[in-house]
Amino acid sequence: MSFNNNRQQAKNIKCCNKLIPTNQIVAHRRTLAHRSQSCKPKCDGVEIINSAFKCRIISYRVHSERKHIDYDLFFKEVKEKVLNLLQDNITAHRSVKFNMEIFARYMLPTTEERSIKSFNSRNRILDEAMDFNEVYHEFVDSIISQTSEFEEKDSGWAIEEILYLEVNVNRNSPLRGSSYMKLPKFIENKKAVVNVHNQDQFCFAWAITSALYPARHHVNELSSYPHFSRVLNIEGMEFPVKLKDIKLFESMNNISVNVYGFESMFKDNRMQYEIVGPIRYAPRKLRYHVNLLLITSECCENHHCNKDCVKSHYCWIKDLSRLVSSQVSRNNHKIYFCDGCLQYFGSERLLLRHQSQDCNHICTTTPGDALRLDKFGKRVPENILKFENIEKQMKVPFVVYADFESVLKPMDTCEPSPTGSYTCKTFIHEPYSFAYLIKCSFDNSLSKMVIYRGKHAGKEFVKRLETDLIEIYNKYLKDVVPMSPLSVKEKEEFQRATTCGICGKPFGQGDIKTRDHCHLTGKKRSGAAHSICNLNYKLPGFVPIILHNLSGYDTHLFVKELFCSRDKVDVLAQSSEKYISFTKYLYVDDYENKDGVVKKKYLRMRFIDSFKFLSTSLENLASNLNDDQFQETRKYFPNRDQFQLIRQKGVFPYSFVTSLDKLNHETLPTKEDFYDKLNQEHISDSEYQRAQNTWNVFECQSLGDYSDIYLKSDVLMLCDVFENFRIISLDKYKLDPAQYYTAPGLSWDAMLKLTNIELELLTDVTMIQFFKKGIRGGISQCTGRKHIANNKFLPNYDPSEPSSFIAYLDATNLYGHSMSQCLPTGGFRWLTENEMLNFNVLDIPDEAPQGFALEVDVQYPEELHDDHSDLPFLAESIIPPGSKIKIPKLIPNLNNKKNYIIHYRNLKQAIRNGLKISKIHRVLQFNQSAWLKVYIDLNTKLRNGATSKFEKDLYKLMNNAIYGKTMENLDNRKDIKLVTHWESIRKSLGANALIARPNFKSCTIFSEDFVAIHMGKLKIHYNKPLYLGFSILELFKTVPYNFFYDIIKKKYRDNASLLYTDTDSLIVKVYTDNFYEFIKSNTHIFDTSNYKQGNKFGIPVTPSVLGNFKDEFPSDPLIEFYGTGAKAYYVKSLKTELKKAKGVKRNVIKKNLTSEDYKKIVELIFRKMNAFRSELHNMYTEIRNKVALSYHDDKRFIIPNTTKTLPWGHKDIEYFQTEPDKNLQYFVSSLAQTAGMNSNTNLAYLLRAFEELNDVI
Repeated sequence: MSFNNNRQQAKNIKCCNKLIPTNQIVAHRRTLAHRSQSCKPKCDGVEIINSAFKCRIISYRVHSERKHIDYDLFFKEVKEKVLNLLQDNITAHRSVKFNMEIFARYMLPTTEERSIKSFNSRNRILDEAMDFNEVYHEFVDSIISQTSEFEEKDSGWAIEEILYLEVNVNRNSPLRGSSYMKLPKFIENKKAVVNVHNQDQFCFAWAITSALYPARHHVNELSSYPHFSRVLNIEGMEFPVKLKDIKLFESMNNISVNVYGFESMFKDNRMQYEIVGPIRYAPRKLRYHVNLLLITSECCENHHCNKDCVKSHYCWIKDLSRLVSSQVSRNNHKIYFCDGCLQYFGSERLLLRHQSQDCNHICTTTPGDALRLDKFGKRVPENILKFENIEKQMKVPFVVYADFESVLKPMDTCEPSPTGSYTCKTFIHEPYSFAYLIKCSFDNSLSKMVIYRGKHAGKEFVKRLETDLIEIYNKYLKDVVPMSPLSVKEKEEFQRATTCGICGKPFGQGDIKTRDHCHLTGKKRSGAAHSICNLNYKLPGFVPIILHNLSGYDTHLFVKELFCSRDKVDVLAQSSEKYISFTKYLYVDDYENKDGVVKKKYLRMRFIDSFKFLSTSLENLASNLNDDQFQETRKYFPNRDQFQLIRQKGVFPYSFVTSLDKLNHETLPTKEDFYDKLNQEHISDSEYQRAQNTWNVFECQSLGDYSDIYLKSDVLMLCDVFENFRIISLDKYKLDPAQYYTAPGLSWDAMLKLTNIELELLTDVTMIQFFKKGIRGGISQCTGRKHIANNKFLPNYDPSEPSSFIAYLDATNLYGHSMSQCLPTGGFRWLTENEMLNFNVLDIPDEAPQGFALEVDVQYPEELHDDHSDLPFLAESIIPPGSKIKIPKLIPNLNNKKNYIIHYRNLKQAIRNGLKISKIHRVLQFNQSAWLKVYIDLNTKLRNGATSKFEKDLYKLMNNAIYGKTMENLDNRKDIKLVTHWESIRKSLGANALIARPNFKSCTIFSEDFVAIHMGKLKIHYNKPLYLGFSILELFKTVPYNFFYDIIKKKYRDNASLLYTDTDSLIVKVYTDNFYEFIKSNTHIFDTSNYKQGNKFGIPVTPSVLGNFKDEFPSDPLIEFYGTGAKAYYVKSLKTELKKAKGVKRNVIKKNLTSEDYKKIVELIFRKMNAFRSELHNMYTEIRNKVALSYHDDKRFIIPNTTKTLPWGHKDIEYFQTEPDKNLQYFVSSLAQTAGMNSNTNLAYLLRAFEELNDVI
């Protein structure tokens, strides 16, 4: 019996806690059940925190058994656990990409501020042939190096405890060369790639051999080349070759290798392909250099097969320049080619300069100057940017407005010490109700309101909305309604028409005139139109679904339910969890194409955020509307009493509703239950009274009824706000905001349409990099940290002390002013050496037809240091000297400048104020004119004539949004894919294929079938007029400098100094008898439109003028100023006070920061605040305790024991660093110097100096 049992056991193998027959064990190990079981942690201290696609993507958290503060000891203790879980995953998947991230709590001993820091490794391939121990130690060395660097740079931070290690593992189907694969036609036709027809796994070796021994004939045949084993050293290499193994090959053969790939894209109504990369770049060219092309083919996974899904094949690129010639601009006979970014250059010198300074080793493309066919049927150069989006003039027929309400379920937590920084979650947000209104633009009777309250609100929202949209498509969007017969009058109008009703351009000879009609009603739409305009004027293939603050909140309440299916998804992402917009392709019908093939028809559900257009609260937006603008609200609430209650944003006891049961509450909760924990404030008595009135007027029987009314009113308000926005935009700009994602996109098209400008896009990547380096943001700095005013308009005026004023001055619409100046339009060219020798920037008028940008070296003479101490010219992005955090900041300083890129008008200003050019490196010339002024002036005129605050704010937005579009940074765009399937489905790549790619960066798991995959860039296409952003920012800076030096300092000299500046505002202190007299006598440079008629200072009221400075506290003299750094200051006037603290919510500043906090700037002030935060698309309320104010300000040198500062580079800084005891002498002499305005007050100033010193010390 025993013998038979042993024989039976021998036929089985124990695996996954069960016996598997020996002849089935191989098949079993291929199953998902085995893989999932293998990935489960088998030792204590390891937990799975997230997984997706049946454990193919998985995140572990590894804990140590003891507390550690030493990273080496921690990694030694957890090593076995990490290696075991990696081995389990290799057993399951054979190859993985993984990384590690360690989390630790640090403390600043001086302040007891605490913060959790993390340090991570890059993703790396790991397979069964590799030494796990060696890989682990490589990762550990990398992470420990980061921790050491952090502690050295931020020496104040001390580690308190290492918390845990996270290990993120992704199953990998590695890209590796294999046997022959046919080249795509677009590559084959270029005759630039040799594709050896091998039938083995050695395509990498054959490709290298074909490059070393090029054949003249039969280049793709094996017989044309020596066998690779005779000419290459491949000892110890594994074939097929993976990208990571190429480094080993290079070292053994003295051959450097670049690898490129290609990507498909839909362009000009057809599928096209482009070369991208390099996906593997050799940082150093060796004796021989070879460029390879890696072509890939993704196939769907078969659960019962064990082969990799992603196959690939190496080929030799014999002519890289020819291969990319059709996608790269090659102008003016440029022949020098960069294999890092695939761009041409005109000389070897330019190429070497680019490779050493600018190349980012990513395929870079620019628009060419070849002709293309625009949407109007005209041939225009590819690099000409103009308005073409005529289809966005059409009003979107159906728009959905939606909102959610959530239960705030408390989470068990405890608050740490209030003297340290911390973050802890207090509530998790679970949606319990939603409402949406489908608004029809052509027949309001088709509009529909849907409201739901109950469990699984997110899932129900998606289900009902998709059902409604499918019905809308099939009833109204599927079929075109034929044109109704034209009346006699309409026929006559059509015959007489001379301009197109769509594009507004005249009909030319040979143009075909067609009748444009509405495809939804059959009625006449635009009348006579160009045939091609009529063809492009199509109904949108999407339905906008609009929520207010979608990106910051509502997305996280339903996005996992929306993407639970395998339908295609597009996303415009700012990060893995924050999206500008996202689109789901909703299957609605089948259709037969022209070849008789049945295809699926999709309607796009495009989710957009109204906050990206109207960036203030819904309450503020609604309050700016007049009663007659609430059309939709009136429709649902015609009763006058109900309407008056609903037209305003109501109040709701969010913190009270901690479960669905609370909605059954049969009376209105008490006023105390309405306490807003997020903003830490109670509602007012009047707000509570209105809530009671709402309860009674609407006859609410429960809090759930009240919630429904509250939610419904929010959706209706959102609808009315955005519909009014659409009405105004369609009326003034002939564009529908519902066609766009953000206000900058809308305003940009409105500007192009109104100005008819044709902007030349740069085709020279050197010029693009030139302008990129010259872009510097607005200046923000605190110059003087304290001043108490003393003048006759203040109650505590002391006539025995010098009279002084604090003036808070703000430039009126400075961006609008800058955009009204001469701006580049095209004609870009580099000046020659001879032209630069004869170039004198002071000879160029501000409004010359040609403008210039220069790269120069500038000397800052020491004799200017004291005069320019408050506001040095030519700010730079530098790391502050001695800063613990090595992050560049824009800092005005007195250092000499090297290779400084500057607009010629800024350079003229600097030279006139004493700075000297020591060398001109490059000068870029361009055509310029004040072409944008007409658009700025139109919006300014519309704003002045607006009858509601809503319209006034809108026209201001349309101007300001233009600047944002000119500053669009293509380098910072994220490539994030939202993936709901592991395998690839048709053209939609699955997680498997994306993880296998060499540009895979990281993965964020939201649920079992929903992940975000962050991909690195393989290509950047520069198709934006970056030169506009550069010019606007540069011209912007000339105004505050001109005002401060040519007006304020010229008038008051040493009796005026700067306390603070932020972008377009100046806070100055002036020693004078009456600063208001200065404003009164200079109304040509001051904007006094905010003063009241008959004010006590006798200042006349003038119209608002762009670029003029406005007193931010009209008729309200300022008493004191305290500044602690950039965007952190306190100003007090007779009637009010203004408090700023960067990164701290307004309500926290208002309620919890006092004037005394600012005065005690030598101490760190912590303040607690609540915030909404998403984590893996779950919404939480967090309490965050953070530093609100800090004495530390590294943008300037603070003279020890004083409130005075010096700019970096000042000649006296070394003096104070080496002789701190001289501070008293400097402080007193400075005040005595200021007293020079009146010699009789010298003694008073000296006494005041000692008093101020005593205050500070």
